[in-house]
Amino acid sequence: MPVEPIDPAAATAALDAALPLRTDRLVLRAFVPHDLDPFRAYQSDPGTVRYLWRPPLTEQQLVARVSEAPVLAKDGDAYGIAIEHAGALVGETVVKLTDAAARQAEIGWILAPEHRGKGYALEAGRAALDLALAIGAHRVTAVLDHENEASARIAERLGMRREALLVDDGVNGATGELGSTEIWAILARER
Repeated sequence: MPVEPIDPAAATAALDAALPLRTDRLVLRAFVPHDLDPFRAYQSDPGTVRYLWRPPLTEQQLVARVSEAPVLAKDGDAYGIAIEHAGALVGETVVKLTDAAARQAEIGWILAPEHRGKGYALEAGRAALDLALAIGAHRVTAVLDHENEASARIAERLGMRREALLVDDGVNGATGELGSTEIWAILARER
């Protein structure tokens, strides 16, 4: 049976229409310019950045991320979503189009250090997984640093399975050290 690819424009429109999205304790919404200071704070935190495998974002990148509307135009594009609790930005989640032709997406989450350990990442991750499935993904992945045990527990609680451990598969752009990657995934029919 032929597979109909995900239409990136339709996927973007579906995500735009889904926001703001309310969960039990959170509001997932578009970023706004007044998010810049808390966004900068957690995006610059060394303990956070080490798991992102890249150096901290530049000021220009930070401003662009909170002021430009996300668009899924092609494979590799990510749709960033602000996570708000009690009126404050506490982190972000993302739905990334990894392979439109194969109907695959990736999800991820980042929380400010002071908001970790409260279940917000799991709650936001569950919503991101629902959004990824809603845009038509048949397979959703989470790509994690092997040392990020907290995110691995979240992926597992989302019903994902660890499909791969890639040992010393790259250089972490934040630390300059070799690192290993875990690939977690779930199929739409398993949800």
